[in-house]
Amino acid sequence: MKPSDLEDTLQGLGFTENSIVEIIMLTKNPDGTNNLAPMGVIKKGDHLEVRPFTTSHTYSNLTQNNIASLNITDDPFLFLKTAFKPEIEKEKIISELSLEGSDATIIAEKTEENTFSSSQASIMLRPKQVVIHKDSPTVYSRGRAMAIEAIIHATRVPVYHSMGDESKVQSLLQNMRYCFNIIERVSDFNSHEMQVVDTLRSLLEQWRVSI
Repeated sequence: MKPSDLEDTLQGLGFTENSIVEIIMLTKNPDGTNNLAPMGVIKKGDHLEVRPFTTSHTYSNLTQNNIASLNITDDPFLFLKTAFKPEIEKEKIISELSLEGSDATIIAEKTEENTFSSSQASIMLRPKQVVIHKDSPTVYSRGRAMAIEAIIHATRVPVYHSMGDESKVQSLLQNMRYCFNIIERVSDFNSHEMQVVDTLRSLLEQWRVSI
């Protein structure tokens, strides 16, 4: 895949530079079976970075096999089934390297491994192929989801503030703080999500409400 084509494809899927989005990663176990795990991934130029715990099957598999797939979906049940495999009934959800039901699959090759923390590795993956399964696929971004949540809460603040119902205002502000914390953790400083945070903070100042 040409670098220019890759960049266009990743942008079309919703990846933005230095922001964390959520995918379901598939790696191969030593016995040839599949391991699936929800995971955050960060676009770093023409690579995608994942930070698995060094005690995980995902990390162990990537040390032995350089190929993995990143499956894109916003279906919460697919995340549930792959996060809690022993607790959920088993069913065939793999088609080659793709997770059945996902919107798109990125086949990627490990090119570099570094230490991220005492418990996590930093693994750089270079996308080799993108397979689109459904129309208009897009990655799930907690930052974007929380930005919309924060906006919804913010629309109610001036109403309750004008009514003098400070308990409702404080409850909304608590929800907004939660959203802001996630956005600041997973989204790039120059992202639209951070622009939402800055704008909402300015509006709260205009309304004379302290967050």
